[in-house]
Amino acid sequence: MLHQKISQEEATEANVDGTPAEDRRHGSQRFVTVLKVGRAVVEGHDQLCLVRNMSREGAKLDIYHEVEQGQKITIELRSDKVVTGTVRWVGDHAAGIEFDDPVDVADMLQGRPQRSVLRKLPRSPRFLARAHVHLQHDKGATLSGELVNISLHGMCMETVDDARVDDHMIARVEGLPPRSATVRWVREGMIGLHFDMPMGFSELAHWLERHPREE
Repeated sequence: MLHQKISQEEATEANVDGTPAEDRRHGSQRFVTVLKVGRAVVEGHDQLCLVRNMSREGAKLDIYHEVEQGQKITIELRSDKVVTGTVRWVGDHAAGIEFDDPVDVADMLQGRPQRSVLRKLPRSPRFLARAHVHLQHDKGATLSGELVNISLHGMCMETVDDARVDDHMIARVEGLPPRSATVRWVREGMIGLHFDMPMGFSELAHWLERHPREE
């Protein structure tokens, strides 16, 4: 299981923000060693992945669902950092990817996202999922609904109950331990919450692995 291979030091995206750890050369290529959480999409199915190293031409990924040599793959590091490629080799919960086009490694691994011209802050990868959610307001009120998507840093849910921006909640997602969160946005029966402390990579990987998901 991939989640069993990830050490505690790699458990949150705060520790895998894309800061290069080491430069080394494989043949004529310069590989940057980095731990970067991402979303890999193969044939319409997404999964959590961890980028181990990256060059202009490709990357090595840790993955928890097997892929096959020759498959096309899309890797999303943030909503504004997406690259496509082909699986060139596979190993024990690992895969080597050749990019369709060379990338700017420094730009792909940029740690601090910039707001777009639409003033939207690029976000970490979201994973579609369905699960029951129970929210308890710090003032005692309760809300309930269904999860839409989840990431290391937050989640989106559907609910007919009312909430306000900046409300502080205890979020209980089916299959996950309670987590403190703050309401970031509310619109048309949807609520977006930001976790006060990010989930660990292993925690989310394990939950996604055993929990039914929607594509």
